[in-house]
Amino acid sequence: MAAVALDQYLMSVIRSSSTSENEIRLKAGNSGFDLFTIYLENHNSGIHRYQMDVSTILYVVSGTVTIKSGEKNIEMKTGNVLLLTENSHYEVVQDEDAVLVKIKFLPGFKYREFFKDFAYKGSKEESIIVQIIDSLETEHVLWLKNNQVMCASQVMEHIVDGYLNDDLFTRALIGAELTVVMILSIRNQRMVTLPTLDKTKFDSMVLDSYIDAHFTDITLKEAAKYFGFNPNYFSNMVKQKTGKSFVDHVDERRMQEARELLAHPNISLKEIIARVGYSSKSFFYKKFNQFYGETPAAMRSRLFKEANINLH
Repeated sequence: MAAVALDQYLMSVIRSSSTSENEIRLKAGNSGFDLFTIYLENHNSGIHRYQMDVSTILYVVSGTVTIKSGEKNIEMKTGNVLLLTENSHYEVVQDEDAVLVKIKFLPGFKYREFFKDFAYKGSKEESIIVQIIDSLETEHVLWLKNNQVMCASQVMEHIVDGYLNDDLFTRALIGAELTVVMILSIRNQRMVTLPTLDKTKFDSMVLDSYIDAHFTDITLKEAAKYFGFNPNYFSNMVKQKTGKSFVDHVDERRMQEARELLAHPNISLKEIIARVGYSSKSFFYKKFNQFYGETPAAMRSRLFKEANINLH
């Protein structure tokens, strides 16, 4: 396997598998490995729904995967990591070229215990860890939006590769690498504690990052709370600093996502509307026409033609 890229190897495992199960278990290189078990999401037909009895990490090695957890639709791309707690419910929808790795910890593994062992430099780090744990315990998921070129993603690949091989000190190394992945991922999320945010130095890039992670179910009130502002003050500040309203920023991100999804023939328009965060078809059509100057059907037809996709 050393001469083959990890994503290619894992895809070959999926394609050669004859199991009808939704998950394909990967055998650890060391039979005594006792930290977790790795599975691949199979490409068999049917709805893939799960109720977790152990803490789990989902890692997208390649492609696009949508995780539906409660009312949330989490559109994960290559490099993204999702932490799931025990007793969480979720559903998987994936592209045909997607490779989704599932790291299932042994019973008894708790994120609270894992994160509390991180070395604290001071109150800021401790506040961030508390924020992460609270989010996991209330939402049951934590989305870390790494991409494939970030160091955290490279370490994740090394973890999977180490699990498959039988090298010396594998368990100790993988345990250390998990800590590295979490720390690098948390840094990349630009997480801030509310009391330390400087209101005079509002960063529109941070706003874009937040909207990118939450656009499917975002609200002004929740965004303002995250950044530590009164909703009215936050709304006025966004408009003043960026020249666009908060709603305009959200709609723009949703329209970008809608256009990307329209290029996929296996995703219905109804599903696209839900994925980008709209509950009303007519409202979505109105926004889409205002933004692109054409209907979703007309754009989809044009995108298919450009990609030489013929559905007839």
